[in-house]
Amino acid sequence: MQRSDLPVYIQVRDQLWLWISEHRLGGQERLPAERELASRFNTTRVTVRQALGQLEAEGKIFRSNRRGWYVTPERLEYDPSRDIGFYNTVSEQGYTPSTETLSKELTEMPSWLAEISGLPEGTPVYHVLRRRSIDSRCVLVEHNYINPVNCPGLLSQDTDHSIWELLRETYNLHPSKRQIEIYPQALTGIEAEALGVNPGSAGLYMQRLTLDTDANFLEFDREYWVHDALKVSVQADQ
Repeated sequence: MQRSDLPVYIQVRDQLWLWISEHRLGGQERLPAERELASRFNTTRVTVRQALGQLEAEGKIFRSNRRGWYVTPERLEYDPSRDIGFYNTVSEQGYTPSTETLSKELTEMPSWLAEISGLPEGTPVYHVLRRRSIDSRCVLVEHNYINPVNCPGLLSQDTDHSIWELLRETYNLHPSKRQIEIYPQALTGIEAEALGVNPGSAGLYMQRLTLDTDANFLEFDREYWVHDALKVSVQADQ
């Protein structure tokens, strides 16, 4: 029974989620337009937007700019202790991965990366910007900063697939140590634009520092995920 002491938008949120569940709407199925939802639940479009925003904050639905609201798919399970890459992780769980390279260049290492990598500021470094999708839904924007010393010509290679497979198979480069950080962070700027979300939307930030077998800087990866796409799951032996 619906509690009458709850704010109206929370009551509509509960009714809407019950309706979604009863109709068994699957991941990425589109919801009716806001006008139709307001009529269905006998409320205003302002209240419907508040209810939709609540469900979005909970990760149950997501908004695609200019296209409407959709049911959120099951989250991708990510185990940072496994070195299998985005494509294998997504494929293993029955989804279809895809990657689009937005830009790639040889640039100079900024001061913040020089501090992380231990190399002098201004040292040449590859910067590859990519957008990655699961079942055609954009979920991640990724900045790869790669040491060009042992992988000349990398920018002429196909970077729409696994960069790590490219480094291993073409340049015989292998990671020996990784340092990973993960924390919530709002999506802004180029990342929000590339993902098609409003600036300030909730996101998940992940970064990886990777060294080669000689303990030299190999690659630094900055990932910006939509907040409802990923859950971290680590297998730990006792």
